[in-house]
Amino acid sequence: MAQVENSAPWYCPINEQIYDSWSSETPIAFAAILIAFAIAAIIFMVGAALKNDRIRNFGIGELYEAIASAMIVGLFLYVSAVAFGIIPSLFVGTINPYATAFHLMLSTIQQAENVFSSLYNVFILDSFYVSINVELDLPILGAPPMSLLTQIYALPLEILVIEPTQVLASFIIEGITAIYAEYYLLVFFSVASIPVFLVPGVIFRAIFPTRALGGMLIALAMGFYIIMPTMFAIAYYFTAPNILQTLSTASVQLNRFGANSGAITNALTPDSPVVLQITSAQSAMSSFWLLILFYPLLIIAVTYAFVTQIASFIGGAAQTSSRMRTFI
Repeated sequence: MAQVENSAPWYCPINEQIYDSWSSETPIAFAAILIAFAIAAIIFMVGAALKNDRIRNFGIGELYEAIASAMIVGLFLYVSAVAFGIIPSLFVGTINPYATAFHLMLSTIQQAENVFSSLYNVFILDSFYVSINVELDLPILGAPPMSLLTQIYALPLEILVIEPTQVLASFIIEGITAIYAEYYLLVFFSVASIPVFLVPGVIFRAIFPTRALGGMLIALAMGFYIIMPTMFAIAYYFTAPNILQTLSTASVQLNRFGANSGAITNALTPDSPVVLQITSAQSAMSSFWLLILFYPLLIIAVTYAFVTQIASFIGGAAQTSSRMRTFI
């Protein structure tokens, strides 16, 4: 096969990675299908030579199974090629589930890191200002020394900035860790689904004692290679843009109003610019955690349901071929 050219209009790194995987692993899958056809042909010829209808019908049933395996693999590769843009004549463009999900995941991580950096700068400056004490000793009627800066600045900054910033920063760090986990999970499936699940599934499905195992592996390949990245792309496509806009605005405004002494002068009242941006970032955390916690659980549930149904269908193909042999 020809190499993927960087100048191709449908080129993107994930397409090249998938293309290379197909180039090395797909021929093995088709070789396994040919072996299945050969096994079916041998069984049929043995039955015909022995004039044994049961063996001959069993060979015909295995031929049906080999045809079913070829159709399953062909459909799987065709759908993947159209969705991922591997076939440029059918789908021109760099849009595919993996590229879309990866782009939005990395964009979300970048904006979250920018907000965390902005919050860190504000937190460090305010903590430093609060730690400064200027005591005024007025020995009037035995009154104790009074810290003016603590009374004027410390309490508002602690309530409005420092404590909310600590909570928000912890949420962001945990969210970034979760997104990285999802990202590398998709990377693993994009690379490993064909060699780890599809190819062994076709081989096991060609052997009638392990046909159910083969059907389960093929279903896992379909679920992890097509359904899961597509669901992640849909979830991030409809949720991430609003989160990115909110986090980007908060980061820019925090850098603007929280620089130097602005971290204290712009954070003393609930309607101060720094406090408003921290509140805005906090309001985005509900959608942020919905995106990185609830949606992945929903995606896993949908993928599991798909895999179980497809595995039952593919693994149960032997029953269909058995019923079809009754018409021979």
